[in-house]
Amino acid sequence: MFGDELVSCSDGEKIATGDALNGKIVMIYFSAHWCPPCRRFTPALIKFYNQMRNSGSQSNIELVFVSLDREESEYKDYIKDMPWLCTPFDLSDDNKKELTRKYKVSGIPHLVVVDDTDKREIITTDGTSQVSTDPEGENFPWRPKTFSQIWPEMIQTKNGLVESKTIDDKHLMLYFSAHWCPPCRGFTPTLSKAYVDLKAQRDDFELVFVSSDKNQESFDEYYNEMTFWALPFEEREAKSELSKLFGVQGIPSLIMLGPVPKNGGDRPVINDSVRSAIGQGDFTDFPFHPKPYGDLALGADGINDKKCLCILHE
Repeated sequence: MFGDELVSCSDGEKIATGDALNGKIVMIYFSAHWCPPCRRFTPALIKFYNQMRNSGSQSNIELVFVSLDREESEYKDYIKDMPWLCTPFDLSDDNKKELTRKYKVSGIPHLVVVDDTDKREIITTDGTSQVSTDPEGENFPWRPKTFSQIWPEMIQTKNGLVESKTIDDKHLMLYFSAHWCPPCRGFTPTLSKAYVDLKAQRDDFELVFVSSDKNQESFDEYYNEMTFWALPFEEREAKSELSKLFGVQGIPSLIMLGPVPKNGGDRPVINDSVRSAIGQGDFTDFPFHPKPYGDLALGADGINDKKCLCILHE
């Protein structure tokens, strides 16, 4: 996806991609000169990169800048002070689209950390905020905590707190939402009714509200409208870690997880977007494994993740 060759930003020297990246943890930086937040973040990233490269314990890292600039002159002006590698300005549009799709670029600046395997699997897509919160790189490469490490011991129900382990054998839906979000408030009544209807049919699942509300009062007001369970509002760190773990970049978001495996470990992700299934009101396909098709009238979730064919039919 990077192409056969990368370019040294500082002197323009071309380097074979494999020679430059083999065996290294790679940071991939999506940015552009025309983007003011990018220009503000880049100096902090340069400082972080130099510090990490000069550290004996983290010398096996590399950073590749993927330019989203529109003009080559802007690209050249932007990279002249960068100490890392970059993709050529003429990297094909197909390669850029594949990179932005695979590494979940929805806005810039966007910093992804990938592992040192040939597949370049994602370690975290949250590198931008991590550079700010961990400028010394003490926790680099910022591997997210596992679900079992994040999930609290107690969960809030309408009748008080219960131990989380009581639902280990059930499917678990996580509803990322907030009272201040109009689309969330529009979807929540539908979800609350669906929860009651589905509970009347089966009891092998639970649904937990994960709040992005700004204070306890807003959480309480919003939760009073819901029929299901919730992550206690005071579990702010757990909320943040769950959002990172599942790559939640917008709300409302509804995720389906399987039961805790009998031999231990984390709940498997069955479907990272089940809003449209709930919106249809037909629960016969529970637990809503992803399908290779969907109804755009019920939502366009995932349409940018891969090539799609849209059929207009009356």
